[in-house]
Order: sequence, then structure tokens, then C-alpha cells
Amino acid sequence: MCPPAQSCSVMDGSASCANSSPRTLRCHRNHRYSRYRYRTHACEEDRIMNIGQALTASVSGLTANTITVQAFITPGLPTFTMVGAKDTVLLQARERVRAACKTTGLSWPKTRITVNLSPASLPKYGASYDLAVAACLCSAMRCVNPFALDDTLVLGELALDGSVLPITSVLPIVSHALATGIQRIILPEANVPEARILSDDSLSILGVKHIQDLLRILGASSNTIGLPVSSSPSVTTQPTQNEAEQRYSSLTDGSYQFLDTASRDFTDVIGHEDAKWALEIAAAGGHHVLMQGPPGVGKTMLASRLPSILPDLTHEEAIEAACIRSSLGLPVTSPLDVTAPFLNVHHNVTLASFTGGIQGATIKPGAMTLAHHGILFLDEAPEFERNVMQALRTPLETGFVTVTRLRGAVSYPAQFQLILAQNPCPCGHLWSTHGECTCTAQELRRYRQRISGPIRDRIDIKLDVPPVHSLATPAASSDTYSPLLGTHAHWDSEHMRETVRLARERSAYRYQNLPWSTNAHADASWLMRQTPRSLLTAVNALLKREEITVRGAHKILRIAWSISDLLGKGHPDADDLSAAQALYLPGN
Repeated sequence: MCPPAQSCSVMDGSASCANSSPRTLRCHRNHRYSRYRYRTHACEEDRIMNIGQALTASVSGLTANTITVQAFITPGLPTFTMVGAKDTVLLQARERVRAACKTTGLSWPKTRITVNLSPASLPKYGASYDLAVAACLCSAMRCVNPFALDDTLVLGELALDGSVLPITSVLPIVSHALATGIQRIILPEANVPEARILSDDSLSILGVKHIQDLLRILGASSNTIGLPVSSSPSVTTQPTQNEAEQRYSSLTDGSYQFLDTASRDFTDVIGHEDAKWALEIAAAGGHHVLMQGPPGVGKTMLASRLPSILPDLTHEEAIEAACIRSSLGLPVTSPLDVTAPFLNVHHNVTLASFTGGIQGATIKPGAMTLAHHGILFLDEAPEFERNVMQALRTPLETGFVTVTRLRGAVSYPAQFQLILAQNPCPCGHLWSTHGECTCTAQELRRYRQRISGPIRDRIDIKLDVPPVHSLATPAASSDTYSPLLGTHAHWDSEHMRETVRLARERSAYRYQNLPWSTNAHADASWLMRQTPRSLLTAVNALLKREEITVRGAHKILRIAWSISDLLGKGHPDADDLSAAQALYLPGN
């Protein structure tokens, strides 16, 4: 064999090497006839096997994880292999990275390239890893300073001309970077405004439009990244409002939409003082509501004004809501929007759009998650598919929805306030004074069974909304008498919002050392310990008569605590319990 310290030119086809001996020449001749034997030849000990490394991130649900990308360049046939991933889009990164690097003017290695993404057990989908693969390849080829990639996350999709395209789920990744001590993120320039919403002085955000920008950041020389004069990098800009709306429409298929409730006020609603009082209770305690009434009485109008009296989201809640929008590629405003989201769902929504499903290559959240920390409004609730309505069961109890597909299972937060609206019968005229009901008893029974008993049992407040018989002016109806409340009250959103805010502060103070902050989520054991014994005796009487379930008993107690908070009491009394019972069991 050749002396290990001597240089050898077997690889480039020469017949001899320095200080060669007859034995060495025989060795060289053998290499001419077998292209594989040089791999174990001692002449290759001077060939350093280059390894480049970069960090990127994957997102599962709203949880981001750090992914290590390693590029291994070794002698061998010109191949490009990616391991640690099975997604087709991700595996196609080989062609995108190769084309982008060649467009930039980099000399592509004519040897064996292996790229590994670890941990292999984590799911990895999509094209957001392209830029990290290109960075670690350039590091392995020693085109850039390999130490420039330390403590740096690299994210972005590459086009064939080398331009860097925007990605989704930026906010969960930035949140993860802040929690793990990452010092720098390199990502598409179009995503920089969104990333800077959460970043602070400890995290540097760098935007790139083209792979050339990445190489400059990593310390490549101008000769390395020179492009022909006729070529110029593509410019990637933020999506316009129209583009964002088109993207949103393609995601939802028109089955649900966010409603702008900023200009809506309860003074617009004529009459319905009891309904306003019930919604004020719902806002104070975070309770679910079912409204029933003829068409045109104002059910949708009442529901759409509920956000106007809800308190602003906390900073943590606003971040979580923004992360959900970011995971779908929807625009995120700066500063963060602290208004509770109001999601109006159409009755033709599919189960996948409602709970979450596959969008492109990844599992994306659905309507229930988009309404997290806000209101999920289902108008004409009996018209929804049965499987869609049954999907509400677990989220109403746990605050989470689990989406299970072939690609795996992902859990999303879904702690929303559910508002249902329905007509009293299929034709809608059962309670109407200007139309006669034409429904048969069988049709009426079938219609009411569309919302199952378990779902109804999970609804705190059942509210009958009768027709209005007086066309009073909004100004005159802002200060009226409520039979349920037993007093005069202001029914404009400003006064109601202040009342709700004070009630929320009372409940938050009471639950300050507990894992919940609203009455709707109060633990059953806490209710049994803290509720006055006389009220528990009254609720037990309802249980003995089998008028309510155990869950229903807890619902009544929670509503009573919300009424007590609204009225500024320290704890509920018999009147509060009576009002709570009337809201949970209308007509009794």
C-alpha cells in the first residue's frame, strides 16, 4: 500500500504517486479496474470527510422542536441522500437546494452527499427546511464560516432561482427559540415583521430574500457568491391583504369566518333585556349559551355583540391566539390583537375544517382552535352534520381537540365559549305570531334530536328569545327594566363591559392560586366546598327529582357564582341560585 503520509493522485486517474514503489504501482493499477477499492485505500487518509451542521425547527401542533441538520460529504459516486425524513416535499429539497446553489454560482460537489435530519423520531413536513439544508451544505464545502451557524435557527423555503419564500408557524418557532436560548434566527424577509412581534434583545432576527443573503451573513466571500450580471435575486415581499384573504379563503373553504365586532353595540338590539342579562352572565363566567327563537328575532344580532362586553385577552392569551393564526399562515398584527376572536361557522362545515385536518403536507388547526380564547358561534345548530356536533363533546370538557390522521395525532388548544342558535322547529314559526307552524310532531322531535342530550347537558345557559312586539328606538332601550334581574339596568356595551370586567376581577382574585380563572371552569370539588350548604341542599333536591344530572348541578352552581360576581356579592344566595336554575332549565 502507499505510505499513509504521501499524497496520492489515484482519484484523478494518474498511474503513479510520489515516492511510489512497485507495490504501490500495483495498488494503483487495481484502482483502475475497481472504482470502489479506493474507499479503503490508505492514500485516502489525507482526504478529510467534511461535515456541516445547522439548526432549524419543526412544528407539531403549536409546539416547536429544534432539528439538527447535518451534511456529510464523502468520496463516492455523485449522489444526494436525505435521511431522517419521509415527507415527499421535504425529500424534494434535494432538487431545490441543488438548483438554488448552482444559480448562485456555487460549485456543486461531484461526490457523495448525505443529509441527516435529527431527531429522526420527530415528524418533519414541508419545505421550510430548505435553507437550513443549503446552509449546512455550504458549511461542509467550507464556502462559509461553520462557526457562524452556532446557536442559529435557519428557516425558509427555496425557489429554483435561489429566492427565499415565506413559511408558516413563525411565532411558535420564535417562542421556542426564546425558551431554549437560541441567539439568532435567519428566516425569509417576508416573515421578519411577524417574528419581531415576540422577539426581544436576546434574540436577533435576520431576514433574507435570496440564498446570497444567507451566504453573506455566514461570512462567504464575494467571489463565492457572485452571480452572472444578467441574473438578479428575486424579491419576496409580504403578502398583500388581498393575498392573505385568498389564502384564508382557500384554507376554510368558506365554511367559517372571523367577524369584525368592533363597531357592534348592545344598544343596537331592541328589547330582549333578559337575553342581554343572560349574555352578561355568560361573559362574566365564560359560560356556553344556547339561544332558541323564531327567525328574525335577533339571535345572531345578540351573539355578534357578545365580544363587545368581553374583557381584553391577557398577553399570554393574545400570544397563543397569534400562534394559532401563524400556524395557518394568516396575517398577525403588531401590536398583538387583544380582542377575543369571534368565529361564525356555517352549517355546511366539514369535520376536518371544524376540528382540524391535513392542509398541504401538515396537520393544521380547524375552527375550534381558531376560536381559542374567544367565541365559537354555530348559527342554525340543528342543521350541522351529526359528526360535527358530536366533535364538540371532548373540547367542551377538556379545552383541547386531538386531530388524528395517517401522519399522526396532534393536540390543539380549543378553550372557547360556545354560542348556539336554533329555531324552535324546522319551519321556524312555532313561536311566531305572523306565521303558522306546519311541522309534524315527528319532524319536530327529529329536529330537536339534532342537538343530542350530551351536548345540551354541556351547555350552561339555555335561553328562549321571544319575538319583539315594540319597535322602540335604541336610545330608549339602553336603560330599561329586566324582569329576571328585578331592576333597571344599562344595556349599552360600555356599561356592560365594565360590569363584566369587575366580575372577572372578583373571580380571578378568588381563584388566584388555582389553575382556573373563570367560574365556568371551576372544579367540582371546589364548588362543593365553597358553596353555601343551603344552596347545595336545594341542588340536591333537583338531583333527587331527576330534573338534572350531576354535571347539570355543577353548571347551576357555576352560573350562581357568576351572578354573585356580577352583583358584587361575596358568595351566591338563594336568589342567585333561583336565577341560575331558570337559565339552565328554561320553562321550569
